[in-house]
Amino acid sequence: MIRYTGNPYVDAGTAVLELRLQKPCSDFTDGDLASQAEWIKQEYRKKIWRSYLTIHFTNCAWVQHKISPEKEQAYIAKVLESYKSSPLDPRRSCAFCGDPANTVADRSHIPLLTGETVMVAGAGGEPGLPTCGYCLFAIHFYPLATLKVAGRPLFWWAFNPEWIRRLTDRFRRDVDKVLAASTEQFANVDWPSTRLLHAAREVVDGLENVPAGRRPSLGDIIGIHATNLGTQPNYEEIRIPSGLLEFWSEAGTFGPLYRQVEADAWETRERKVRKLRKQQSKAKKAEPPPELVRRNRLFEALGNAFVSSDYRDEAKQIAVRYFLRRSGRYATSGTTALAEFFLEKVAGMEKQRLEAIRQIADLIAEELILGKSGNVRSVEPLFRRRMKLGEFLRWLSQIQRRLSDLGRPLSWDSVLLALDLAGDEDRTAKDFWLVEELVLIRLLERAAKSDVLAELPEPEAVPPETGTTE
Repeated sequence: MIRYTGNPYVDAGTAVLELRLQKPCSDFTDGDLASQAEWIKQEYRKKIWRSYLTIHFTNCAWVQHKISPEKEQAYIAKVLESYKSSPLDPRRSCAFCGDPANTVADRSHIPLLTGETVMVAGAGGEPGLPTCGYCLFAIHFYPLATLKVAGRPLFWWAFNPEWIRRLTDRFRRDVDKVLAASTEQFANVDWPSTRLLHAAREVVDGLENVPAGRRPSLGDIIGIHATNLGTQPNYEEIRIPSGLLEFWSEAGTFGPLYRQVEADAWETRERKVRKLRKQQSKAKKAEPPPELVRRNRLFEALGNAFVSSDYRDEAKQIAVRYFLRRSGRYATSGTTALAEFFLEKVAGMEKQRLEAIRQIADLIAEELILGKSGNVRSVEPLFRRRMKLGEFLRWLSQIQRRLSDLGRPLSWDSVLLALDLAGDEDRTAKDFWLVEELVLIRLLERAAKSDVLAELPEPEAVPPETGTTE
């Protein structure tokens, strides 16, 4: 039977079939498979699929112009009807599900394999990959939920089949838009991270309408960006951690703040339309729908960060770049709370540490900026933004003494916790610049309606040592 196996290609194809048939794969009948086989035979003969299928199934019968009817029929029978055949003799197991294999496949049948003429040996003495007809059938439906991004198919996989279905359905609707825009060529789009994170963001939003007991549990989801067109496979994974999904699912508690952060990160890039030479095809290059052209700088920054298995440092830089926003000396209420939540869920910062940073900022705001102590100038070094770690520690020590004189003592243990230092001799606070920024924005947020800020210089730009990039 067709089922989820843990292989991205089989699972994506299974999800497409479930969406098309509107039933779980466990309920598929032979009649269902026959009807889908007849449909896809006609669909893949359309001109728009020919060049695109080449980057999925290299040299497959769907894309060959001069293939004989006999060879074409043999190929179609192999990929869509092998499940009806007897198991291989000698008996071999399917590489995907472990059931008895019915056939042996190469790169024209399954992505990321080598060609039939390249394979000179294999398990059991026969070249190729043993597979069952059901897995092979499912694989041939996965292109229906892939976008052509930077010349390679982009599609979804997750450990939870419910996530695969929801994400695949979202991409399938984008594919429908591409097919509606052109009958000649499958449009190529850019920015894989934007395409993935935008889709995932909308799927997470859609879960708000699902009863709590029926929502799929959060887990990492993976974008697959791969092809074996060329001399060797070209495979990349963009892993989106569950922490980001959790952040998105609760971002609504911060009102329109996050929506504005995300909206401001969108840009429209004018696509360069190449002039085709007269000797080339007169058909114009397929242009994608407008909503698939734009780049989101936040999504791209996150995608670039997630390439690394340890993305926490880059996530902190993203928090400063996109979440700790201000306009001159003004910061919107809730700015630090949103940034703190992002840092907790995505950058892995402990909540206790974030609370210590906020406590320091609130004491400074209440006593030295908004209070009647006349010590507002004591916070000026923070606005100058040129402190190194040693200077920052000395400044905090001075602040501690002033607060103590005012009867609002600041525990030095809180300072060490905020900087993630083991003791006074520890100088390993690599992210002290983040602590500076959190304190600064919190001060601006707390004093947003106070005239006293006019006595302080406008904060300088984020120091270059933070390493923040677009």
